[in-house]
Amino acid sequence: MINFDNLVNQFLIISIFFHLGITTSFCQTSTVKLDYDTTFYTSYNDDLHIRLYTVYKFNDLLIQDRNDRSNNIIYSPNGNLNVGFGFTYRGLGINIGLNLPSINDDDDIYGKTTKLDMRSYMYGRKYAIDFGLQFYQGFYLKNTINRVPPFPDIGPPQEIRGDMQVNTIGFTAFKIHNYEKFSFRAAFSQTEVQKKTAGSPIYGPYLNILHFSADSALIQDGDHGLISNVKDGWYTSTGFAGGYAFSLVLFKQFFITGSAALGYGLAIGNSTLENINGNTTEFTIGGGIKVNARSAIGYNNDKTYVGLSIVFESYNVNTPDDYLKLYMMGQFRFNIVRRFDWKVGPLDWIMDRTPGFK
Repeated sequence: MINFDNLVNQFLIISIFFHLGITTSFCQTSTVKLDYDTTFYTSYNDDLHIRLYTVYKFNDLLIQDRNDRSNNIIYSPNGNLNVGFGFTYRGLGINIGLNLPSINDDDDIYGKTTKLDMRSYMYGRKYAIDFGLQFYQGFYLKNTINRVPPFPDIGPPQEIRGDMQVNTIGFTAFKIHNYEKFSFRAAFSQTEVQKKTAGSPIYGPYLNILHFSADSALIQDGDHGLISNVKDGWYTSTGFAGGYAFSLVLFKQFFITGSAALGYGLAIGNSTLENINGNTTEFTIGGGIKVNARSAIGYNNDKTYVGLSIVFESYNVNTPDDYLKLYMMGQFRFNIVRRFDWKVGPLDWIMDRTPGFK
């Protein structure tokens, strides 16, 4: 039976993203100077892009023994594989993803997860911004203790925690240093085509705020070989990250693109701990590490894009106990895109009168 509320929520989670760096430099006239090297990549921003895609989003809370990194447990929501369609035109992109009950019919095994997940990956010419706003309730304890997330379990979970909630908001902003020759858009938003191999240093600030809560401690004393009695907390991680992005072009139309950035900054926590004498609250402050990585592989020419991509990020949650906690999130995505050199009159009329689209 179709869960009407869940289906409505999926319709409401419409990824509307505005590609930064939209200027008149896209106009191909002799009087306008382009701000990128056309021998390295070509922009098709003014074309109409029609898109079909599938996406799987993952969110994992990893709790790990600091002295034995193989001893860990992972809490995950019951994730869904969504299918969708959308378009991009003159820097405006709209995607609509649908949760098909016939595909994601496993609540009886992994429990029910209710969620609102709005993640936007905005790729401009000079900047790239990741933004996320997430509300999740309902997690399960993975039984693949030594497997690296986000790979799924092989069998039923060890435990289902319908009481567990995780809410996050955050962003990461990167300056693309060599934007004249390297394009993030080519691999990840499909509005450009990288014609030659190129790379660029990337760097910028980040901020993440996380809140999780449960009716009882995340790990009861002695369970799963770990002891950690945190049951609620607010956590902030902020700092500066830097790394490198690179795109390898093969036979002019096939590409492999990847980027990785490592950040360090301030990690602040305010935890509620469950004890035999009642709940206590502890404030912690220390250093925090941020990892942001993405990769894509596929085929891209002036008319067609077919590609598979993954985006991954993680940051540590600073709690007062002796166990390392990492929050990891991201998505797998497969896109088929077709470009058309068409003008869309109604959208042109609106966008010509809207600041930022002229």
